[in-house]
Amino acid sequence: MYDQAPTMYNQAPKRRNTGRRVVIWIVAVLVVLVGLDFGAKAYAENRAATEIQKRGFPTKPSVSIAGFPFLLEVATRHFDAITISSSNLPAGPLTISSLRVTMDNVHLNSFNFNSGTAGPLNGTILISLGAIGDALKSPLGSFLGGGGLVVKSVGSNLIKGSLSVAGGILSWSATWQVTTTASNEIHLHMVSSSGLPSGLSSAAQNITLPLSALPAGLRLTGGLSSTSGGIVAKVFANSISFGS
Repeated sequence: MYDQAPTMYNQAPKRRNTGRRVVIWIVAVLVVLVGLDFGAKAYAENRAATEIQKRGFPTKPSVSIAGFPFLLEVATRHFDAITISSSNLPAGPLTISSLRVTMDNVHLNSFNFNSGTAGPLNGTILISLGAIGDALKSPLGSFLGGGGLVVKSVGSNLIKGSLSVAGGILSWSATWQVTTTASNEIHLHMVSSSGLPSGLSSAAQNITLPLSALPAGLRLTGGLSSTSGGIVAKVFANSISFGS
């Protein structure tokens, strides 16, 4: 009887060692699976960005696919949301400083991310105050006198342009209310001015700056705000198709 006791006590450490090895193995497998998931996601985001670029983006945008685990979404070829970010987008007389749009309800036609559909799309664009100042050179023309128009935000949808040349001998300012139109235009309506030359009153009263090249079929929705960083406007599209 007493000779068998040590054998029973020796079995407990063996069981603990076996359990520890199982836990380590499970953790290792999970780490590999998570790594594969993130690797596949990175590949898909890069591939999707390449295809989306063909929908009017001058450079490849940044793409972020929501959801985890990613491979489960791949199996269904359906993604709840994909976010697109881009910057410095030429759009007629204006340049869009940054764009951020989320595509909902994304369906792939195949597993290779070459084509698919998504929609609706909701997001915002930012147009810097400097870009607006540059765009105003055309409608205001010679009244700028070779000087630079300084534009700043002075309200939720108000901007003020100021010009001072020849050491302040000639200076004027104008404040505009900024709105958007259904034709994808930024509209500036002058609400006040100071020292404005008489010949400039008519040209500065109402100024329209078209956004002629928004990518992916995006359109302005009417929501707009003026901030220290520029004009933030909401954009929308019912759907988008990409690839072939």
